[in-house]
Amino acid sequence: MNRSWLGVWVLLAGCHRAPAWLEEAPLIGLRVRDDAGREVYLVRPPERVALAVPEAVRLWQEAGLFGRVVAACEGAGEAERVFFLRCDDSLALGDALYRSRPAWVWVASPQALPPSTAFPLYVFRPQGPAQWLKHLRTLGQVYDQPVLLKLADSLEKDLNQAIQKTQTLRRLKVGVLLPGEPLRFPSLAEPLASLIEKAGGQLIPAESLATTLPEVLLLPAGQPELVNDFLRLYPDAYSSPALRYKRLFSVERQVLENPLSQPIQAFYTLLRILHPEVSPSSEPANQVQQPAQEEAQQ
Repeated sequence: MNRSWLGVWVLLAGCHRAPAWLEEAPLIGLRVRDDAGREVYLVRPPERVALAVPEAVRLWQEAGLFGRVVAACEGAGEAERVFFLRCDDSLALGDALYRSRPAWVWVASPQALPPSTAFPLYVFRPQGPAQWLKHLRTLGQVYDQPVLLKLADSLEKDLNQAIQKTQTLRRLKVGVLLPGEPLRFPSLAEPLASLIEKAGGQLIPAESLATTLPEVLLLPAGQPELVNDFLRLYPDAYSSPALRYKRLFSVERQVLENPLSQPIQAFYTLLRILHPEVSPSSEPANQVQQPAQEEAQQ
């Protein structure tokens, strides 16, 4: 065959449309990258998913995909449908997964299951809002949901604008009270500290509370007695700006103790308290009634 005709034939063959059955064939595979930097190959959009990390439950619920979850850590809700997993025991978890037969398993680390486990593992370990949005995009890609991709882009744009605005504002010193015997205070290494910083604040660690007066105090909703416990430990705090200007706020306990389950919501909750002037929400934060000095000293 003449070389020029051969070139024309190759060109025409390359431009020829694929058969209709092939064009209409469903997605047969997709590679996604997890928080451990591993690539996971999924043969098709998985219909049976196991969530062996509690923080992933809210993501799947808010994405509208929780109907595909067949197993999750205890306390995930919908007990009549979801098979509960013992996520704190790797051997029991592996056994439960084999019984629930998932096609995709989300874990907190690659070591969450025995090495012999054959399920496609996806490590979900977000460190803040940006990583949480990355996983939202992953769900949009895996399940071919363009609305989730657009939602992630919109949330990221609004988030970055809000964080940029807080960079020009004075950082308020924030004290956080958590229930316990004795009273607990989050450390600077915890995710809450990073979210407070993004929202325009600065967390006061336990070792600095004796010398740094808080400008804002946060405590779990429904536990105002923690303020009295705090004042008994640090009586000088009664003259702090937080109490003088009535900046005591109650926050959903999940936001303070496990903010990475809903980091976007946690960020905007903190922003509404610390800098309402740049918050997109006009809803006022929940203030706590300030105790009288005599009451606090009892």
